Amino acid sequence: MRNFINRLYAICYPFPGIHVLGLVGSLLFVGALIFWPAVGETINQTGKSMPIPVFSTVLERSEESSESVLRLITRTEHVGEGDSLSRLFSRQDLEVQVLHSLTRAESGEARVSQLKIGQSVEFRYDNDNTLSEIAVIHSPFHQTIAAQSDGSWTISQQYREAEIYIEHARATIDSSLFLAGARAGLSDNLIMELADIYGHVIDFVHEIRQGDQFVVTFEKRYLDGEFIEYGNILAAEFINSGESFIAVRFEDTKGDVGYYDQNGVSLKKAFLRAPLNFRRISSNFSHSRKHPVTGVRRPHRGTDYAAPTGTPVYAAGDGKIAHRGTKGGYGKTIVMRHGSSITTLYAHLSRYGKFRTGQKVKQRQVIGYVGSTGLSTGPHLHYEFIFNGVHRNPRTILNKLPKAKSLPKSEIARYRRIAGVLIASLDAQRSHDELAFQSITKP
Repeated sequence: MRNFINRLYAICYPFPGIHVLGLVGSLLFVGALIFWPAVGETINQTGKSMPIPVFSTVLERSEESSESVLRLITRTEHVGEGDSLSRLFSRQDLEVQVLHSLTRAESGEARVSQLKIGQSVEFRYDNDNTLSEIAVIHSPFHQTIAAQSDGSWTISQQYREAEIYIEHARATIDSSLFLAGARAGLSDNLIMELADIYGHVIDFVHEIRQGDQFVVTFEKRYLDGEFIEYGNILAAEFINSGESFIAVRFEDTKGDVGYYDQNGVSLKKAFLRAPLNFRRISSNFSHSRKHPVTGVRRPHRGTDYAAPTGTPVYAAGDGKIAHRGTKGGYGKTIVMRHGSSITTLYAHLSRYGKFRTGQKVKQRQVIGYVGSTGLSTGPHLHYEFIFNGVHRNPRTILNKLPKAKSLPKSEIARYRRIAGVLIASLDAQRSHDELAFQSITKP
């Protein structure tokens, strides 16, 4: 019996305990129905099938559904640069009149003609090669479906709920966050998300120390038992130089999502520590540096972030574009004003974002892309932070600036209830205890 349990555990891992219990219970229930003799019957049932009504109904419906789907022949188009629904219709050799009748049926958000590059569009035909449905695939969980019947179209949204499993990862840093995260089994996107969450309070280039640790609780999303994608980071703890930083994901009653510490204080500050996703910094803030191109030793009033050409550059904080153009040795440059006392500068860009001089920009919106224009030896971003007319080290001045708004008192009670469960889970993981942590529900 013990061997059976161990083998069952190996099969079910890493699914949450509640699903394991459900599976075991279902197997025992089915086994009992199949093998338990009814009153007045013998145990000998060989040669006979004993259908379970509920399961039979489900199987019959499933077979009917499968037959319905199989009757449709699907031809898939992938939306590329310059593609429109009209062009996709042309590639499918469909008549213009069909397109016109479809677009006349569109209204509000029920549209199939608003396509995005990279989307897939399925054209579904019946056995007579007549177009029956068009499905715009937004994600594995969301489709916009236009169905044709007797020459008229009906457009609807189809959503599927993901099966969400909660998992944990923990690691000790030897050299970098990225290597430690990869060894812990985290995807690149999850590692970057973790860096973004803590990007206002930890400098992942200069403040990381060997022996720093992190624990992270995150979602994995499945569909029909197949892994589809990683979900949100629900909570994390980062221990940097012996100091613990807690982050808990919380959606307030207005629908705004943020990460907060155990007291409901936001981890977000008014400015990012680094205005791009970076892997390494090539030159630190210094009052005297030999210029790599001119060879002249002069103050280097900023920080250089080495990154591949085309890496998006973010607005460090909310503000307005004050300059967008070439600026001497800086090459293509963006200058932003943040109120009356703070200015930020972004230089050596390869190209600009969509925002123009005078326009307002929100923190983390893309204002340009890394390049090597002006006096530059390679692709990088030169970033300057000017406070009251004085160049300041952007990595140290941020510690003196105020945080963004934290949770109001009306949200604190609900936040503490949610955070309490997540933080307890982090504590258990950090101390190597096992915690049956199946799901998180809103109170």
